[in-house]
Amino acid sequence: MQAKIEQSLKRQKQGLVLLRTLLQEEFSVLRGHDPKKISSLEFSIQELIRQLVDEKEALKSLLQQIGCISIKDYILELSDGEKAKIENLLGSLEENEQKCVVQAAKNAELAQALAEQTTKLTKFLYERLLPRNKDTYSARGRWQQKTARATLLRGTL
Repeated sequence: MQAKIEQSLKRQKQGLVLLRTLLQEEFSVLRGHDPKKISSLEFSIQELIRQLVDEKEALKSLLQQIGCISIKDYILELSDGEKAKIENLLGSLEENEQKCVVQAAKNAELAQALAEQTTKLTKFLYERLLPRNKDTYSARGRWQQKTARATLLRGTL
């Protein structure tokens, strides 16, 4: 049982290292403004996160099978050598998880900034394209004249 728990922790560690690598790649792709690569990376990241959650649930199930509520309860039952090994893995997991959180926050900040920049640019271009004078051609290509007075019918004889 201990080997299974140890393997699960090692897989989680490797998954977090891969996640951090994917997040760093996503950051560089965000800076390069390549939407196709960003979306494919995002799908990969989401799938990896799903697999990490599944691995954590499997570990939790293993711990419950041996009567432990959490990994801390399991560690208390181990010898000193085994305890150090598991604690080392848990420390590495925590460190990698924190690095992933920091990188994900950077990515979110950059993505938000890019979205705001796009919105502002679109608004600027829209304002520049709108005619300043209200006397312009209509959608049908005819001269559209605005009158100062309210009228029901306008016609010429």
